[in-house]
Amino acid sequence: MGRLNFSTDEASLLKAYRISSLAPTKWEDVDHEDSLAGQLVSPTGSLEGEGDPLGLGAFVDVRDMDMESRAAILITSKSFNPKVFLSAIHPNATYQDLAAGIAHLRSSIDSRSEAIRILVEDNFDKFVAVKASTDALHAEMREGLLSESSDYASRPLRDQLKQAAAKADQVFLPVLENANKAHKLRTTLGVFERSKFFFNLPASLIEAVEAGRYEAALRDYKKGKFMMESRPGQLLPISAPKDSQSAIVAEQQQKRILEKVWGTVEKAMSEMRALLLGQLQEPGRPVEEQEKTIEILLELNMPEDPVWTYFDSQHKFILEQMKKTYQAAVDVVQSKHDALKQSPDAPESLKPPLASQLQACIAALRAGKQDQVIPQSGGHEVWKLVFDLVKNVSEVMMSALPNFWKVAKGFLDGKYKKNGTTSNSRRSPSQVRTMALEVVKLYVSLLSEFFVFSDMAVMTPSMTEGALSPLLPTVSNSLTTAHYLMKILSEIQENVNEINSLEISSEMSSSLKGLLESARWGFEDVLVQAWIRDANAFYYLETWMSSPSEPYTTEYLADIQFFQRQVTTWAFKFAGGESSSSSRNKHPVPNEFVIKITRAFLDAVYAFLDGLVHLAAEGPPAASEQAPSIGTVAVGARSRLHPLDALDTSDADTRALVVISNFGHIKRGLIPSMITQLESAFNITIDTDRATLMTVVQQLDQTLFENFVKPKAAIATSKLRSGILDPDMDWYETPQPTEIRPYMFETLMYLVGVHAQVSDVAPPLLDRTLNALVENLAEEALRCFKQVKRFGMGGMLRATLEIEFMHQTLSRYITSATAKMLSDLYTKISQAYARRPGDENLQSNLDGVKRTLGETRRRTGIEFLCFRVTKEKAAGSEKGEKAERREKRERTRTGGSAR
Repeated sequence: MGRLNFSTDEASLLKAYRISSLAPTKWEDVDHEDSLAGQLVSPTGSLEGEGDPLGLGAFVDVRDMDMESRAAILITSKSFNPKVFLSAIHPNATYQDLAAGIAHLRSSIDSRSEAIRILVEDNFDKFVAVKASTDALHAEMREGLLSESSDYASRPLRDQLKQAAAKADQVFLPVLENANKAHKLRTTLGVFERSKFFFNLPASLIEAVEAGRYEAALRDYKKGKFMMESRPGQLLPISAPKDSQSAIVAEQQQKRILEKVWGTVEKAMSEMRALLLGQLQEPGRPVEEQEKTIEILLELNMPEDPVWTYFDSQHKFILEQMKKTYQAAVDVVQSKHDALKQSPDAPESLKPPLASQLQACIAALRAGKQDQVIPQSGGHEVWKLVFDLVKNVSEVMMSALPNFWKVAKGFLDGKYKKNGTTSNSRRSPSQVRTMALEVVKLYVSLLSEFFVFSDMAVMTPSMTEGALSPLLPTVSNSLTTAHYLMKILSEIQENVNEINSLEISSEMSSSLKGLLESARWGFEDVLVQAWIRDANAFYYLETWMSSPSEPYTTEYLADIQFFQRQVTTWAFKFAGGESSSSSRNKHPVPNEFVIKITRAFLDAVYAFLDGLVHLAAEGPPAASEQAPSIGTVAVGARSRLHPLDALDTSDADTRALVVISNFGHIKRGLIPSMITQLESAFNITIDTDRATLMTVVQQLDQTLFENFVKPKAAIATSKLRSGILDPDMDWYETPQPTEIRPYMFETLMYLVGVHAQVSDVAPPLLDRTLNALVENLAEEALRCFKQVKRFGMGGMLRATLEIEFMHQTLSRYITSATAKMLSDLYTKISQAYARRPGDENLQSNLDGVKRTLGETRRRTGIEFLCFRVTKEKAAGSEKGEKAERREKRERTRTGGSAR
């Protein structure tokens, strides 16, 4: 195996790597076909040198020579230079040496020519054959392959080359272009590496905006702007000499590059401004984030003031959202109200359900379970929706207005002004206060529209009830109405307090104060109308249960007092008063409310009285007798009561007695107690109204009593009259009496029946009833005996006997008026006595009358025992003694007249 040659020369390296020098400064691709490197590459591959062509024995070593010297020395090189050869190889050769060298060179040339001649001679036939073949081939090719029509066989090749070139462009041109771009990028990156922050600014800004880091984006933007304005030469240095044409071109290119980068930066910041402005108009963002957004936008030097963008959008959103929420709530209330609406043409149809509700609510209040019953009573579905309406509208306002005003207050205090400069906006800062006021005014307007509030209601109260909202439930008792109205008023009060705490303006505080006063007045109106309406239906609650605290009255009176106290307390609260006296002294109730509540209280009392009269006259309503169950609460509250099972309340007399007994308690205790409590609660005196009310009560009581007594008095007096004015009775000719006629027993027995009836129902009315009946009997007896022209001895004694029997039997119920009429009666009988001959035995006849009277009294003692004076009543004993004294006087006077 031959020795490996690792020697290299410069020409071989340049041709292999297609470079122009061994230390290139840029990328090169050099073709060495005609260059020195191409000429010097040895076809034999020998790099050591070659022999002397002159034959002088010198050795040519070219390894240490440069490429140009070797090209001039080597005889195989196209750039061979004889002079350089001789000076380099044979610098010391003599003329004889050079002449010998020439001879040697000629000999070498001749020997080579001889070798060629011999070669030709030896192979001439072959040369001829090759020439003939070549000519034939050439002729054939000119006619076929190398024909002129095919451009001498170059056209197909040219076409293939064109196709190859097109394919090469298609395949390699993108690669080359990408390589070129990569080269440019590498160059550019190298230049821009020193200004990495500035040229990365667009991407970093976009990334920061997408991540929500707006403050970092603003900081980087300011830094980039400072670099752009103050140090553009450091961002993109210019290497060309100053003031040269290349420097001007470089500056223009630098300007274009920087403007292009900064344009991208401004585009990113423009997108950030738009994004921040959009966020500024979002209603649900926290106010702290909105304030940061405003501050950032102010730092960006926007042409429009971002604060006003926030104010306008928030103001519009709040107003629209309040209106939208209000209308949606009104539609829901309207739908539910229409579904539960009662016929307006039949107000009487409301009384049974209202009475049932009141019964359940009162029982729940007494049992301490009002929270379970009152909020669920009639109309609660509508009331809940009405409360939700107020609450939802309030929440919309209060969820946005405090944040709005916080920003507005900061704006008015000069917080949102960049570097203390004034805003470019022509809008007055006071406009933001007007915006907040418009929100509150809309709130006031919406509530006033729904509840039909009147701003002047409190200032100039009318004596007639104001208009009520048509959407409030009609089938809702006053207790449930008061419960929900107080919830609504508390909601309004809470929102008013929160708004006032913002201290927006005095005008707003005045508007809110007017709203609160209008709400109190309007709700008082609603309560008063429901109060009086319920009072008119309250008689449905009469269950004829006996009162455990007040004998011979019904629990209905306690219900009245309890109901009045509850509703008056609610009315007191709506008027702005408190439950304790100390609070009342601090917050006196306005006089307008006092007048309204007092009038409603009295109207309700009059309605209760009308109900009592209705119960006495027409009996309990059918709906009351078949009232629906009021639940376990009501049953538990009434379990201690007992019904008047022994009484038939369908009987008019029984009802009348119960109602009259109730009227007695009303006069004695109920009305004085309620009036006193009202006066104490409102610190007023209503003596005139008290007197008027008591007069009405007295008149109604007297009317009911007379309606009860008159039919019975008519029956009793008719019996008495039939006996006195009996056509068969001749008072002048009748003989001395030996007995009392039956008519007197019938009259007294009828009174016994009345006594029993009154005793069963209302014993306290017994004296009053019988006093009135006895007075009617005495009056009728006097009237009848006045019609008798004269009495004989027998007639005078009979009249005296019968009247005296009635007098003594009913002595317990003899009033002063009755006694006066009986005295007049005895006088009339005495005056009408006509003495006749034979009447001298008067004393003995009187003794006989006494015996008959005494015997009849003894015989009828059991029947008329109920008329006896009881020992327990001292007043009754005194009345009996007076009756005895009157009896003796009458006897003496009668006897004296007879004599």
